[in-house]
Amino acid sequence: MADVHPLPADIAEELTVESHAPYVRIWAILAVLTAVEYFYALIFKDHFPVLVLGLVSLALVKAGMVGWFFMHLKFERKWVYILIVPACVMAVFLTLALCPDMAMKPVVEENAGEEETWLVPRSNAEETPAINLVWLSQAGPIAPARFDLFGLSS
Repeated sequence: MADVHPLPADIAEELTVESHAPYVRIWAILAVLTAVEYFYALIFKDHFPVLVLGLVSLALVKAGMVGWFFMHLKFERKWVYILIVPACVMAVFLTLALCPDMAMKPVVEENAGEEETWLVPRSNAEETPAINLVWLSQAGPIAPARFDLFGLSS
């Protein structure tokens, strides 16, 4: 018969540690945080900086929970953080590197200096199949135009 040897304390402790996260509980916490985000956005919709700061903070908490439990980072050794920290620094650096390109982009208006005009229907007193249209500008009507049902007519 085989002799039973007791396990060393560190190995016995590692075997008794929970190996899987409580997925349903984490999912429920994420669902509650999503509801909190929704009501937070309703409350602070008029205060944009506070809204963005709060929503980004809650999103970071949720992303951390997803990574910690669902991506099993909770059970990884410490060397994983040596890989994660430079990746986060690089992401921040690349985002900040693009900010001057977006901020210094020249804004060009399509019709700078031109007056805006609209073609709108005018009330048709005669019950004819023609649609009576008028060109409007900020100064008022420009000139009437008549269109029939099949195309342009003058």
